[in-house]
Amino acid sequence: MKLKDVFNNTRPIRIARHTSLSEALERMDKQGVKFALIVDDSKGEEIIGIVTRSIILSSLGKGISQNEPVSKVMIKNVITINGEEDLIDTFMFMMKNNITHLLAINENGKIIGVVTLRDVLSAINKECERDID
Repeated sequence: MKLKDVFNNTRPIRIARHTSLSEALERMDKQGVKFALIVDDSKGEEIIGIVTRSIILSSLGKGISQNEPVSKVMIKNVITINGEEDLIDTFMFMMKNNITHLLAINENGKIIGVVTLRDVLSAINKECERDID
């Protein structure tokens, strides 16, 4: 099975780099998502990072002020995929690099969805169950 078969079509929210951690967390909770793309408004909405709910909560737990900008704790290396990857290869890549979210892009570089580690594991599990039956 290819990765494109399990894309999560959730459109990630975009948050400006100067948005506070508390505001980012509030926006994610309001939208019902666990991550957000960080954009640099001065570069025309260019994606410069990603932040997850767990990163924000962990940072707050370590004493970082809720008023600090998300750019202080964001993941700067945003990894994208096109969906032709095999599920097992994607799983191994995510585990090796400690990645929980990948952005799926089309041939024009436009974001078409998000793949989480949970999505990949769930799809692998379904494949295994089919093989048993």
